[in-house]
Amino acid sequence: MYSRIIYLLFLVHLDIILGENRGDSCTTPNGEQAICTAIRECKVMSDALATGNSTAIAFAQKSQCGYDSSPLVCCGKDAYPTPKVPDIFNIFTRLPNTITPAPTMNRQVILEDFNTNALPDRSVCGLEKEAKRVIGGTITDLDEFPWMAALEFKTKRNGKDAGVRCGGSLINNRYILTAAHCVLDKEFELTGVRLGEWKISGDPDCIDGVAISECSSVLRMKVREQLPHPYYSNKAKNNDIALLRLESDIKFTDYIRPICLPPVNLPNPPPNTPLTVAGWGATENGTSSDLKLKVEVPLLTNDECNRQLSSSKPISSNQLCAGGEEGRDSCQGDSGGPLMRTYQDSKTLQSQWYQEGVVSWGVGCARAGYPAIYTRVSRYINWILNNISENS
Repeated sequence: MYSRIIYLLFLVHLDIILGENRGDSCTTPNGEQAICTAIRECKVMSDALATGNSTAIAFAQKSQCGYDSSPLVCCGKDAYPTPKVPDIFNIFTRLPNTITPAPTMNRQVILEDFNTNALPDRSVCGLEKEAKRVIGGTITDLDEFPWMAALEFKTKRNGKDAGVRCGGSLINNRYILTAAHCVLDKEFELTGVRLGEWKISGDPDCIDGVAISECSSVLRMKVREQLPHPYYSNKAKNNDIALLRLESDIKFTDYIRPICLPPVNLPNPPPNTPLTVAGWGATENGTSSDLKLKVEVPLLTNDECNRQLSSSKPISSNQLCAGGEEGRDSCQGDSGGPLMRTYQDSKTLQSQWYQEGVVSWGVGCARAGYPAIYTRVSRYINWILNNISENS
């Protein structure tokens, strides 16, 4: 597929093959001064093209600056157009009366429903039951983040139950979004998914507070199909994203509900934006918490992240970087779990949770100066829609 994309770039832009030479200075479609480079040597662009994202392909076509046995592109810091920052949040449907808005932090942008039946509209996704918080702190309440999924595994060698080792997020009534490295593990095999989970060792899960007591039952589902991204690289941890198709459709409840996905053109959050990770601390190393946890982590720019992780592999524009504060990290969430934030409607003040990233990898756990890396979900919306539409 990648070679075919490169071939199409050449066909579309035959008119500029006599442009700049390799190594010449050039200007990207975003107005950035850069160098004319062979497309295969431009990591940020080749990584983006590997996703099959139509926006990345169009940007690469506009970036072509010549031809020298293969297309040359003006290789800057990004492989996507810089989006214009919109100023309002647009929702056209009323929210159910039983739903309370997510916490707000003045994040008002235009986010319309996708033009597809494959994803729930915004009257359904990213919403939580009426907020009557009992616990607070890093332990979640029973009904917080109802899209969280706990992924169960067994040991391939002897078939022994290995428990919950990764997380994921419910994105519609049939599909879980998670990390590719979770489903391509050499030692462990995915056996099922838990939805509506709060306390791993309990079923039903119950919580008692001064003003409220409630219980919820866990829904266990088999996985019919695993769809890791075809260009996932275990070495570079790029394209670390996967879909799980459940054995049957599920019914949404106060404790089982999908998260919203961001549109392709969603502006990048500004540096230091607080993002939220949740889960059971389940990682490929086997550490875990019995209760569902949450933690806020600050967003870093990719340049700052690469500087802090100088001894590790550099990250691409298909990835996000957050954390780096001692004691606060995504290892308190899950591998494959969601990195989240809220957006608000400037008119109705309704807020919903959106998934910005998928927990991918990090250096150690909650170490100062070592942020964690997440797959940037907005870069993979077309891939997600193509796969869930084909299999619905």
